[in-house]
Amino acid sequence: MKNKFSILLFIVLAGITAWLFISRKSSTITGDLRDFAIQDTSSIDKIFLADRDGNTSLLTRAGFDKWIVNQKYPARQDAINNLLETVKLLEVRSPVGKNLYNNTMKLMAARSVKIELYQKSKLVKTYYVGHPTMDNLGTFMYLEHSSVPYVMHIPGFNGFLSTRYFANENEWRDRIIFRFDPRTIVHIDVKNTTKADRNFAVSRNSDSTFAVALTQPYKQIPNVDIMKMRKYLEVFSKTNFERIEVSLPVPQMDSIMKTAPFSVVTVTDDRNYTKTITLYRKPITASSRNQVDENTGKPLPFDMDRFYTLINGDKALYICQYFHFDRVLINPVNLLPGGNSKPTQDRY
Repeated sequence: MKNKFSILLFIVLAGITAWLFISRKSSTITGDLRDFAIQDTSSIDKIFLADRDGNTSLLTRAGFDKWIVNQKYPARQDAINNLLETVKLLEVRSPVGKNLYNNTMKLMAARSVKIELYQKSKLVKTYYVGHPTMDNLGTFMYLEHSSVPYVMHIPGFNGFLSTRYFANENEWRDRIIFRFDPRTIVHIDVKNTTKADRNFAVSRNSDSTFAVALTQPYKQIPNVDIMKMRKYLEVFSKTNFERIEVSLPVPQMDSIMKTAPFSVVTVTDDRNYTKTITLYRKPITASSRNQVDENTGKPLPFDMDRFYTLINGDKALYICQYFHFDRVLINPVNLLPGGNSKPTQDRY
C-alpha cells in the first residue's frame, strides 16, 4: 500500500513539475516573443521608422504634446497620437502558421516598415510591420528575435494597422504654415502683384487699437472694426498647407519659383519672429478639378482651386487651397464696419 502511495505521489509531482516547466516556457514566449505593446507610451521619447524604399524618420519628443521629425520640422500631432495609441493597444490575434510562414516572411522582407521604440533614450522594442491579412482585419508583424511573425490587431477596431506606420519624412511633417498667438502679432503685410488695391499692412498699436493702411498707393484706413480685426488675426493661429509637392522634377519646380508670385504675406510677432510665404499660381494639370471657364469654354489660365507656396525661402513647394487662404488674402475693405467683399475675387 505504501509503495502504491509513493508511486502515485511521484506521478503527481512529476506532472506538476512538467506543468510548471511548460507553463514557464509558455509564459516566456508570451511575454518576450509576442509582447509588441508598450503600455506607458508617455515614457516613449524617441521613435525611429525605416522602410524598404530608403525612407527614414526619427521622431523625437520635444515636450508633452510636441515632437520633431528628423531634428528639423514639427511633427503632425494627430499622426503621433495615432501611432502611440496603436503601440499601446496592439494585441496578438494569432501566430502565423507553418503553411504561411515562408510566404509571409518573404513578403515582409520585400515590403515592411521597421520601428524602433525608445524609453529614456534606451531601445526597448523593435518590430517590423508588414501587409494586411486577407480580411483586412489584421496586420502581419514580426517582433525582433521572435521565432514566428504574428497577426496583430487592436480589439474593437475593424481595419488593418500598416497605414499608421510610415517612414516618409514629408508625411510626418506638421502641415501648419501659420501658428501665431493672435495676441502676439504686431505686423502683417499682404502684397498682391495683380491688384494694387489689395496691398495692405496691419500694425498693432495696443491690445485694442490697430493701424491699417493701403500700401500701393499709401492710404490710411480709418475706423477699423475691432471685432473684424481680431477675427482676421485668428486666421494666423492655424493655417495649413495641403501637402508637399513631390511629383515635379527639380527643373520644373525651379521654373515655377522663377515666375512672378501673385502674392507675398509676411507676419511678425512681438519677439521679432517673422514668417514670409510667397504664393505662385499652379498650372493646370490632369488632376485639376476645373480646366475650362464655365462661361466662355476657354482653358483656364491656372488651377483655380490650388496654388504653390514657398515658406521662408525653403526649397520645397507646398500645395495650398484657395478655400483656406481666402481668409488670409482678404480685401482690406472687409476690415471696415459693414465691409463685405467676396474673397474669391482674389483668385483672378
